[in-house]
Amino acid sequence: MKIDMIILGLASLWALYWNFRNQHIFSGIISLGLIASIIIAFLKPNNSINLGVSLFLIFGFAAVFYALFYKKINSTKRIIMSLVILPTLLYWIFLLNHLSGAAWLWYGLFLPFIAIILGILKPVNLKNEWGIIILFLAEAFTHIYPVLLKL
Repeated sequence: MKIDMIILGLASLWALYWNFRNQHIFSGIISLGLIASIIIAFLKPNNSINLGVSLFLIFGFAAVFYALFYKKINSTKRIIMSLVILPTLLYWIFLLNHLSGAAWLWYGLFLPFIAIILGILKPVNLKNEWGIIILFLAEAFTHIYPVLLKL
């Protein structure tokens, strides 16, 4: 749990720095919402993380709408951003609703890392979205590393 706080805290600081450096309004609002939801989830108001996770899902879906419907994004960037965002959101939805198949969706958490590697190999301009991407990569990593440590 403390390692998760460190990983997500560092990712939040980096996303915050990137927002102030880049000053893109739409991705900045989404990144700030994701950072606020992470902070609320770790503060646990009323001994519940549901508020923070719910806000994370709301801003996650806002990021999906941004990736799919913002007019200044090309199709390659849309695909890479969708592959980064959607696996983590689906995994959280399955976990929160206790749906069967969450164990299988765990393998989908490797997709954001594959998508970023493809985005780097095929030069895609993700400079406005790095804050969002880093937060989702950190979230996926916090779900992956405990299972890998047990192997």
